[in-house]
Amino acid sequence: MNLEEIGPKCLLPIDGCTLLERMVADLVSLDAGTITVVIGYRAELVQKACAMLEREYGADFNLVRNDDYLSTNTAYSLHIGLAGAHGEVVILNGDLLYDRAILNDVVKAHQTTIAVDNVKSLTEESFKVRIVNNRIEEMGKAVPVERATGEFIGISKIVGRDLGAAKRLLEALAADDPNTYYDFIYQSLSEDGDLAYSFTNDLKWTEIDDIHDLRYAKSIAGIIAAWR
Repeated sequence: MNLEEIGPKCLLPIDGCTLLERMVADLVSLDAGTITVVIGYRAELVQKACAMLEREYGADFNLVRNDDYLSTNTAYSLHIGLAGAHGEVVILNGDLLYDRAILNDVVKAHQTTIAVDNVKSLTEESFKVRIVNNRIEEMGKAVPVERATGEFIGISKIVGRDLGAAKRLLEALAADDPNTYYDFIYQSLSEDGDLAYSFTNDLKWTEIDDIHDLRYAKSIAGIIAAWR
């Protein structure tokens, strides 16, 4: 089975609840304002799901359509997603299952913050970060495993004072290479040493890229639910 046969990954059901609904429930419980969802692949399915979640949770949704999703990557999607944003924003990749405690730690920080798994065994495919003196010296899959501090897991927060700089960095990233990752903005934002790092310390999470990831997600869902 191919995940694309199922539909957008944010609509994958894990333990009776889609990834998207888990995120919406968490954000609503944290008194989030507008929830912006960037849609592309099979957009109509995500639109329908958001309409149902809007009614169920009383959430305020802003749907931003990336019609170029086949030729762009997360830097472009976040660039258009943040176009009208102001104040503090929390960013979640749509293919994540995570322990709520990870999100809580990021949200309660007073600085722009990224969540980093400092425990898992890294591979060449891990999106690695090397942190030295509170700055990201290296970032990406090409960082040697032995030099990496951990893996950026796709949960982050940008505080209001950094949002303008983040938008400019995203615009430049997407213009230079529409198929690159938004993650690299944090390397630039760390240059003044004011970026914070929330380490997972063995709290459970996974991104879901393939069927093996999906099986692992289902195996940890019960543990995560017990901790929520």
